[in-house]
Amino acid sequence: MSITTTDLKVGFVGFGTIASAIATGFGIHDGSKSVSFSHFHVSQRSAAKSQALLAQFGASKVTVAESSDNQVILDSSDLIFLCVLPEQLETVLSQLTFDPDRHTLVSLVSTSKIDQLIASSKLPASCVHKMICLPSVATHDGTCLLVPPSPPLNSILEVLGGCVQCETEDIMTKLMIPACLMGPYYAILKNNRDWLVKMGVPVEDASYFVGRTYLGIAKDAEAKCRDPKGFDDLIEEQTPGGINEQSIKNLEKLGIFGAYDKAMDGILERLTGKGSGDC
Repeated sequence: MSITTTDLKVGFVGFGTIASAIATGFGIHDGSKSVSFSHFHVSQRSAAKSQALLAQFGASKVTVAESSDNQVILDSSDLIFLCVLPEQLETVLSQLTFDPDRHTLVSLVSTSKIDQLIASSKLPASCVHKMICLPSVATHDGTCLLVPPSPPLNSILEVLGGCVQCETEDIMTKLMIPACLMGPYYAILKNNRDWLVKMGVPVEDASYFVGRTYLGIAKDAEAKCRDPKGFDDLIEEQTPGGINEQSIKNLEKLGIFGAYDKAMDGILERLTGKGSGDC
């Protein structure tokens, strides 16, 4: 059954950081884009996050399951987000009964496979999807990855900031790699801040300036992200002979970009089961 995009009843089996971000992003949606949500049904765990959602949106919008029986969430929902740990996936699915005439399943479990989800849920292939996103979807600043494509789900996920529909799981896996560089991105910010502090800049000023500077840079990149040559153009815009151009050349000489390639290769090997991920 094709999912509707209005008056959606959304269920979350498992309610950690990502599930909380998705629910929050849906909850603050203003009803534009012809998508609306009538209720959220969420797992007890984690208690802190489920209670925070209840406090933010109220009992008229949010129901927190009173027991650990996740079937009650399915029985009250149309769109189900599966947000458990990889090692819990099979056990949780074995305890759930899905309704092929009602339910659409979206797995947020990074290691899950579509064929496995179809077999375990007994849902039609058209009702089973896998999705990847970052916590920034809570403020509509993230981009979701979805496989296989689904126009109705795409409309729903666009609410969170954007959606890239992937034709295959292989394409999704490769697109996941830059998202795995979120941690290194924060490490770069910390490195910049720490260097400034060593140079005598007060830590508060260093933190504020670095964060705001990279925010401005990110906004420039966002403005160009629909253009296949946008990032190339931003590099070309750097002043010839200037310090930004020199910084690029210095990093190239030091092998930094090659190191990033190797880091991404390692993560791809881990995600595809071909290696440990270590370089």
